[in-house]
Amino acid sequence: MDSIKELSVVSVPDLWKRRAEIFSSDRADLKGIGVDSAGVAFLVRWAKSLGSGRKLMLEHPSADLVRLIGIFRVGSLFELKETR
Repeated sequence: MDSIKELSVVSVPDLWKRRAEIFSSDRADLKGIGVDSAGVAFLVRWAKSLGSGRKLMLEHPSADLVRLIGIFRVGSLFELKETR
């Protein structure tokens, strides 16, 4: 996720083409990455691709992302690591 600046309606279609590579990891460092609802949907698909009982580790999630995860009630799919 190093070169990714945002997970948004604009960037997700291109990221979707690279999903096999991206989804091979069980963690995403989101430091400085903006996320909208399309980005949350991408993260949900990623988390579901990991299989039963596994969670996607989200490092450095923004406050906005944490709020969206709560609004969409998908928190059970993620482990949030909020390092300061």
